[in-house]
Amino acid sequence: MKLTDLPQAVLDDLCQDQQWRLDIDPGFDSKHEFWMAWHHFLKLTQSSYYSGTEDDLAEFLTLEGYSILLPVPRSHHASIRLIRLIPSADQQTLTLFLQDSYHQDWFTEPSNARYGFLAIADRYQKHDCDFYIASYYHFSYLVGKDYEAAVEILTQKLSESYS
Repeated sequence: MKLTDLPQAVLDDLCQDQQWRLDIDPGFDSKHEFWMAWHHFLKLTQSSYYSGTEDDLAEFLTLEGYSILLPVPRSHHASIRLIRLIPSADQQTLTLFLQDSYHQDWFTEPSNARYGFLAIADRYQKHDCDFYIASYYHFSYLVGKDYEAAVEILTQKLSESYS
């Protein structure tokens, strides 16, 4: 599924600030969480202080067969690895633990794998569409088995980059 495949009615719906708000903490050195409207990730706006490109917009990721919209630029997608995905019993909500190593300066050794993200995505089923959209996206420290899985992923990535 691609963002460009969505009917305009879906994009209009997702851009309603009160209907589809996003609680976000962008991570690492951020000191505050805040909410944002999804329109910031779905369409380019004309602005004198920010000139975005298509790569700055969100795009669907397919993780374990689920189509999911996360509030991350398309440019990050190659760096995102799924650590764990937990669907709710009714399949209406997904909880995801992710590693996004796009900012390579933060991921120079395996122990840096502790830096991850927690996302909660709700199912969207309107206008003949069926996908998940994040309502919560926060920096999170990975612990236990999630940390161990992240260390393995990062170790492999680091060894590939040195090859």
